[in-house]
Amino acid sequence: MNRYAFIYNPAAKGGKSGIKLERLRKHLSEFNDAHLFKSRKIGDITEFIRQNKKDFDVFVACGGDGTVREVAAPLVNTDKQMGIIPMGTGNDLCKTLNIPIDLKKSVRLLKKGNVSQIDVGYCNEIIFLNSLGFGFDGLTNRYACELKHLHPLLTYALSAFKAVIKHSPFELTRKIDGRVITDSTIMFSLANGRVEGGSFWIAPQASVTDGKLNTILIKPVAKWLIPILLPLFLIKKPGLIPQVQTEKVEEIALKFSDRVSIHADGEVIEYTSREFFIYLSPNALKVISDC
Repeated sequence: MNRYAFIYNPAAKGGKSGIKLERLRKHLSEFNDAHLFKSRKIGDITEFIRQNKKDFDVFVACGGDGTVREVAAPLVNTDKQMGIIPMGTGNDLCKTLNIPIDLKKSVRLLKKGNVSQIDVGYCNEIIFLNSLGFGFDGLTNRYACELKHLHPLLTYALSAFKAVIKHSPFELTRKIDGRVITDSTIMFSLANGRVEGGSFWIAPQASVTDGKLNTILIKPVAKWLIPILLPLFLIKKPGLIPQVQTEKVEEIALKFSDRVSIHADGEVIEYTSREFFIYLSPNALKVISDC
């Protein structure tokens, strides 16, 4: 009989997930052994899991992609399972894992208990489950963190528009399988999942179970053209954009000419280094999903 720890992040969805929390409480009685933990500050979730890992079988992330990443970190390469109740702004990973955004349906899926073993990405000492972005999408996520009171699509649309105005090209050198390639670019992302920013399909063919990361490099493009091209990401057609280059990798080394904005699963990452080593740990995390 599984023992469940539901871990709720009150900061999810800009702090507006309180109504969902009350609805979630009503569903806890459907589980034979379930407890609710409410985080209060950064680091609470990691510490709670480390102290209580022996007492629970399933740790359920009740929040957005940032909460999911924080819950996942201490569970990687263990026999413990992670569940997800989407309560965030983008809930991007859930779209790849086929976890319903609807609370009742996501609880129903959790009770079914179908477990998938998914890949986990590493960037230096940082983990990511869905995506890692440098440049334009890192900048977009930085601006999105300031607008979480809006609808997710509007949040990322306005943030992307601001990034269009503010971004600058940079030089990126990447080493893949012995090849060294240098390009001028405005964005470089690595996708384990398929969706970023709630609705932008940056890697429609990506899989969290294939042992590969999908790289997305966007060459410099006229700023006035970007708002015309961005909708192609909404309809799962980024491949139609000539400036987009994609590749599948297991590991990659990156060196940037300048410091750039970075995000991991939608969370802004502050980093002084311009060099990164990124790799994938296959089948490293057990997740209850429908993928």
